[in-house]
Amino acid sequence: MLAQPVTISTAELLEEWEPVSHRADNLFNAIAPFYGLFFSFQVRYYQKILERVKPLYDLSRYKSIIDVGCGTGALCYVLHSQGIKVTGVDSAERMLVVAANKLAHTDVQLVQASAHLPTPFPDKSFDIAISSYTAHGMKETERIKMYREMSRLAKHKVIFHDYNDNRTLIIDIVERLEGGHYFNFIKNAKEEMSAIFKDVTVLNIGLSAAWYVCTPWK
Repeated sequence: MLAQPVTISTAELLEEWEPVSHRADNLFNAIAPFYGLFFSFQVRYYQKILERVKPLYDLSRYKSIIDVGCGTGALCYVLHSQGIKVTGVDSAERMLVVAANKLAHTDVQLVQASAHLPTPFPDKSFDIAISSYTAHGMKETERIKMYREMSRLAKHKVIFHDYNDNRTLIIDIVERLEGGHYFNFIKNAKEEMSAIFKDVTVLNIGLSAAWYVCTPWK
């Protein structure tokens, strides 16, 4: 039997937060306050992207969406503003602290969980599962696990908003300094996803960004 989701309320996050350990995988805990400074910019960016893709993929027609790797909650905020019931999931507690503050006047549910580990939700709990700029920073083995988990959760579509294979010098430098798995991701993303999902469509939404729109098996 699946455990009940560990929902993190605004009160718990803002009043009862305890410092996490200083392990390498807590990078996003360290940078969370800086991410929060760009919240308004991110909101405007996601609003623009959702409007751009609306003729092909109108997310406002769906009732429920889970945002995996939600960070400080900008995409959650935009989706919620369109009348969608939104659940945000992130492994970094400090990211969720910021998200809880930004989303304090909404009913967005925030849950602490890792993207590549089983989440505490039953199969097909959401109409759509979406993840923005999360997959490219993960090891290939972890990405595969995340694809499978998001496929399990979504009834209709799984969407990865991430880098396409159009490299730029700035992104190359930043990603190399970050020590992530960007280069492996942009080379293998569609092939990896095609091994998990029934269908994968790549929609370029910017110079270096794409929506990987995946159809899960029933």
